[in-house]
Amino acid sequence: MRPCRIAAVLGTPLLLGAVILGSGCGAAPEDERAAEWRTADDLGEEFAQLALELAEHDPLFLDYRFPGGPTLAGEAAPLEDIEHRAARLAAGAGSLPRAEDEGRLRYLAAAADALLVRVRSLRGERLPVAEELRRVFGLDWQPPEFDLERLHFRVGRAIPGLAPLRVRVSRRYRSGEIAGEEARQEVERALADCRALAAPAPDSALALEPLSVEWLTREAAAGDPAGASPFYRYLGGGRGVLRLPGWRPYRAGELRRLACHEGVPGHHLQAAAAEARFGETGWPESGLVPLYGPRTAVFEGLAAMAEALAPADPADEALRALEPVVASILFDYLDGGRPRLAALRALDFEALVSDPHALLAHADRFGAYSLVRPSADPGFRRALEAVIGPTRPAAERWEAVRRAAAEALTPDDLARLQMGLEPR
Repeated sequence: MRPCRIAAVLGTPLLLGAVILGSGCGAAPEDERAAEWRTADDLGEEFAQLALELAEHDPLFLDYRFPGGPTLAGEAAPLEDIEHRAARLAAGAGSLPRAEDEGRLRYLAAAADALLVRVRSLRGERLPVAEELRRVFGLDWQPPEFDLERLHFRVGRAIPGLAPLRVRVSRRYRSGEIAGEEARQEVERALADCRALAAPAPDSALALEPLSVEWLTREAAAGDPAGASPFYRYLGGGRGVLRLPGWRPYRAGELRRLACHEGVPGHHLQAAAAEARFGETGWPESGLVPLYGPRTAVFEGLAAMAEALAPADPADEALRALEPVVASILFDYLDGGRPRLAALRALDFEALVSDPHALLAHADRFGAYSLVRPSADPGFRRALEAVIGPTRPAAERWEAVRRAAAEALTPDDLARLQMGLEPR
């Protein structure tokens, strides 16, 4: 066990309590870099290194790393060391004078705490899901309110027939399936249509190349951290790729929603805006977007709201209205309140999803991230609606999403933006 050398670790007396409580004297190697934390840039560099090191252990942790962003300096430390450094970083971000760096320091403190929770989860610690959503994503979970009987009645009116409701829904899913070249043409058309819903303003300096599509084989999907789920990757310089499992059938409505979520005005626009912001600031932490962090809530929430811009028939709209039911079931399952078989049955017969097993597998792989959706937090949803509401003109929508993706580092920042206030 290493001796406690607090004087060598402290950079300032203000950090004394945080270091004694957070470092676990003698439990982990000393980190001399803590003595160098004098500015927000120091903290940003340390956070970037921690994020890159954690990504070596957890391929899911980083969503984006922009070209020219921070690179890993040396080998990744063990998870135990990353945990102790993250605890000190979160305390350090809360101890520096705020001044003009207040918003940046608030984000660093929140992002470091999110990283800390993720490290501890990898080491076997499990938090209640509501607490994980709050600490990692900045969301105040509230159980969604819904009337299941009324929602099922709406679906039944949109999909008439004499068979039981679940049978009618299953037949609709199967009858609308497309694959092969037909699916390829549909997703290309949907990407272009969604982009037209958020056409850039004439003076926009944000250049975006059309999103490319890659159809994965089973073997390629098995080697990808995202598994067999559709997944977007930003390539830098306004380029991105949408990766789709090529062996499964799709529905036209599903591809239209997916195109708005992953393309423009969804993740493709967001990533380019965030990269441009990194180019403006040069902040090390802005060169990375962790999947497990408060900024992801902003990105995912905006993309989910973008789905509503895709045209849908009454049946699709009725099925989409069951989203709060899906969220409630997944929450109970991840929190340990609903066994797996009960969750599968509820997703099948209550939420009426097309593939309950795939949805539960996604929740198993991503954990609380699978609950980052507008229905998780009513205040968050109101902020999202103000940014990307369907009544906005296309040019305004582009600018609103661009600014939110660039400047709103947390859901709280997004709420301030929609109220006409600057992010803190």
